[in-house]
Amino acid sequence: MCGIAIGIGVAVAVVLTSTSPTAARVDGGDQTVKIRSMQIPLEPVAREWRGFGTVRALDSATIPAEVVSTVVSVPEGIEVGLPVSAGQVIARLRDYDYVEAAARILEQLAEVDAEVARLDTEERVLVERRTVANRDLELSEVDLQRVTEAAAKGAAVDREIDAAEQRRLTARRALITLEELQSLIPVRRTASTARRDGLLATHRLALEQIERCTVTAPISGILSEVMVEAGEQVAIGTPVARVVDPLRLELRLRIPASCRGRVRVGDRVVVNRTVTADPIDAAVSRISPIDDSATRTMTVFVEIDGHSDRIVPGLFVAGTVHEGDSEPRSVVPRRSVRNQRLMLVEDGRIRSIQAESLFTIAGERPGSGLRDRQWMVLAEPLPDGASIVIDGSRVLPDGISVEARSATDPDEQNTPVGSGP
Repeated sequence: MCGIAIGIGVAVAVVLTSTSPTAARVDGGDQTVKIRSMQIPLEPVAREWRGFGTVRALDSATIPAEVVSTVVSVPEGIEVGLPVSAGQVIARLRDYDYVEAAARILEQLAEVDAEVARLDTEERVLVERRTVANRDLELSEVDLQRVTEAAAKGAAVDREIDAAEQRRLTARRALITLEELQSLIPVRRTASTARRDGLLATHRLALEQIERCTVTAPISGILSEVMVEAGEQVAIGTPVARVVDPLRLELRLRIPASCRGRVRVGDRVVVNRTVTADPIDAAVSRISPIDDSATRTMTVFVEIDGHSDRIVPGLFVAGTVHEGDSEPRSVVPRRSVRNQRLMLVEDGRIRSIQAESLFTIAGERPGSGLRDRQWMVLAEPLPDGASIVIDGSRVLPDGISVEARSATDPDEQNTPVGSGP
C-alpha cells in the first residue's frame, strides 16, 4: 500500500511538471531601447522649508464699550466692509446719568468753595477778635497791678484783688480760645482743599465718561465687524466694532523646527494662496524664539504688502522659506524617481540607484527644456553632468542597452520593448 501511494504521488508530480507553462525569455543584451534623457548639472540650490499659517492685519483694533449704558444710535455708513477714519463715530451711548453726575459734582464744588470763603472770613474775624482779646488781657493785667499796689498801701481790700485777678483770667481764657480757633483754620482749609481736589477728579472722570459715550474708531481702516445695534445694553468691555487695516499684513508661518539656526531674518519667502494662484514674494521679518513641542514647528513672521488685494487677513496660506545660503545639489524631475529609485544612463546602458529626496521644488525650470512643474532635490548629489532617464515609470532592467535622446526630442515614442505597464 505504501509503495502504491508513493507511486501515485510520483506520477502526479511528473504530469504537473511536464504540463507547466514555460516563462518567456527575453534577451535584452543586444536590444536597444529608445529613451528620453537629460543631463543633471550640479547647481547652487537653496534649501526650502515649507509651512502653513494664517494672515493677520498688523494694524487692527477691537473697539470695546468703556461705560455701562445703552446704545442710542449707530450712524449711517457704519457697515461691515466700509472704510472708517481715525476718530470717526462708530456708536453713541446714552450719557444722561453721567451728565447728571457731573452736574451734582459741580454743586458740591460750589459748596466747598463757599466753605473755603467762609473760612477766610472766619480767619479775618478771629485775627481782629484776637487783637481785642490781647488788649483786654493787657488792661486786666494793668488793673490787677494797680489794685495790688493799692492794697499794699491799705487803699484796697482782698476782695478787690480777687475780682481783678478774675478779670485777668477771663481775658486770658478768651485769648486762648481765639488762638485755638485760629489754629484750626489751616486744618479745616486743608480738608476743604482736599475735598475740592477729590471732587475735581470725580468731575473730570464724569466728563471722561460722557466722552466715552461716543464710541470712535482709534485707527483708520475697514470695518470687519459691527457687533451692536440701537437699543442694546452694553457693559464695560463689550465689543462694539472691529477695524482692520488691510494694507499692512503679517503671516505667522509655521515651519519645521529642524530649520532652527538655518533660517534667518531677511530670507526669501514665497507665499501661495492656492495651488493655481500666482505666488507672492516676501521676506522673513522676525523669528519666534520658542518652538512648539506638540507640532515640532517654529514660527517665523512675514510682512506682506496688502495694497494689491491679492491676500487678506484671516486667509490660510502655504509658504516656502528659501535659505539664504545655497549648496551645489542635483535637481531632477519628480517623475524620474519611482519607488525611490533613479535610472542613470552610463555608456549607453541603464544603472539604477537609490534616490532620496531632500526637498521638492514647484515651478518650471526654463533651462531644463521640460515643462515639468514638480522637481526633486536629491539628498546625495549625482556626479556633475550625469545623465538620467526622464520617465521613471518605465521598467528598464539594469544593464540594458539604450539609445538616449534629448529631453526636447519630439520624435521620442516612450515605448520600451518588454517593459511593464
